[in-house]
Amino acid sequence: MKWNEPYQKLASCDSSGIIFVWIKYEGRWSVELINDRNTPVTHFSWSHDGRMALITYQDGFVLVGSVAGQRYWSSMLNLDATITCGIWTPDDQQVYFGTTQGQIIVMDVHGAMVSQVQLSTEFGITSMSWSCEKFKMEEGDTEPGVKNAANRSFVLAVSFQNGSIYLLKSYDDLTPLYINTGLCEGFSMEWSNSRELLAVSGTENDGRFYRKDGGNSFYNNFLKFYTENGQLLYSTKIPNT
Repeated sequence: MKWNEPYQKLASCDSSGIIFVWIKYEGRWSVELINDRNTPVTHFSWSHDGRMALITYQDGFVLVGSVAGQRYWSSMLNLDATITCGIWTPDDQQVYFGTTQGQIIVMDVHGAMVSQVQLSTEFGITSMSWSCEKFKMEEGDTEPGVKNAANRSFVLAVSFQNGSIYLLKSYDDLTPLYINTGLCEGFSMEWSNSRELLAVSGTENDGRFYRKDGGNSFYNNFLKFYTENGQLLYSTKIPNT
């Protein structure tokens, strides 16, 4: 599920590939749009201005449409890999795709191929996140002295199957910072809106559980916070089954 803050809409995808876009109408939530390709969706992402949706499918099909349901462009990417995630650049002028073969594929806002970069030959990409605000609201909401997205340098966090993270200034960054989180299962990461902190959660990859008690598995769950330079600021264990 992905929330669209500027337009107050919610997109939800089910295991069969049906996408619902929900909107509040006369005090209740109703389905405004339905999209069904009969193919599982691997990722859904709203643009930062809320006007566009990026959808990636298990078969390599990618689609960009408007918040009102109009299709802008679509493409079938014939890859030897599955697209696991898609993300808009902070200025909404390009889209990046991560694959199970450790590649980032870059396309422009019109669907033209820009670049293909091999980040890892051993592990697939699981998620990507920019250190910018999730949504651009009204112009007046910007704090005094804060530059717009076009003039700011943001950090792209790319996570891999083994729990490692690359921090890149751009998709073709030749010297990315490397973080070994030690986490893999249930891995999730997200930047703070201030772009200063990267929160990472997951389970230690040195075994699925550390003991059993009455049939329950107790996982080594951790929440960790990193700076945009990759420095670990804080780590805490979250005990749970």
